[in-house]
Amino acid sequence: MEVMETRLMRALTLAMAMFVLGIANPRSALCQNEQGRRNDCAVNENLKIKKSISGTYTEEATRKNVEGTVVLCLTVDEHGKVTDVSPISGPQELLQLSMDAARQWEFEAPPKAPAKTQLQLTYSLTKACPEGKGMDGGDIITTIVPTEEHEGDLKILGKLAQAWPPYPEAARAERRRGQLYLSIVVNPDGSVSDVHIIKPLDELLDKAALETVRTWRFNVSPGGKPTRFSLTLSFRIPCLDGG
Repeated sequence: MEVMETRLMRALTLAMAMFVLGIANPRSALCQNEQGRRNDCAVNENLKIKKSISGTYTEEATRKNVEGTVVLCLTVDEHGKVTDVSPISGPQELLQLSMDAARQWEFEAPPKAPAKTQLQLTYSLTKACPEGKGMDGGDIITTIVPTEEHEGDLKILGKLAQAWPPYPEAARAERRRGQLYLSIVVNPDGSVSDVHIIKPLDELLDKAALETVRTWRFNVSPGGKPTRFSLTLSFRIPCLDGG
């Protein structure tokens, strides 16, 4: 009887220890918090951007060569001002600088306030070209033209919100570059829909570019109908491609 009680006590002690470890485990808690914030921003309001600010690298992030994408959850009030920013995911060294930048964003007044929306900010560093001809900072040139001209088509008057597609370190390190050809539809509110690839470029670049272009917004002529455009994204490495 005493032996059974001792075994039972040991089993209870082990079970309680496992329970406490599960609650106190920072990784587990972090994952739960991250999932909770994702759920809060699961209904991603399609808010129109009036002002955007890019995060600026800190000395620590630069020294550690930190790159990656930060995902934030923003709360926007009835005036389009950001009232709260919480991190969802991303490198720790880039979170605070991204949150500081996001607090300065402004949107058009949402239909229902407060509104929540996700924001992604992608960071990459440049390095010296192996040939010693400059830096390998990849840049992206965009060219957009109507596929055909029809009466009533809208005209693009300017860029309203156009985040750059990421140029992953792996792609730059392997000098992957060239043109990605897309077809997009621009709607009367300036949003982009029906994005698909006409001619792919590279598996490391195509999918991320596609997802980014879907978030673009343009300033368009009033009264136009949804219009299809051809979009070319030219991924370049200036020290290799010249200029």
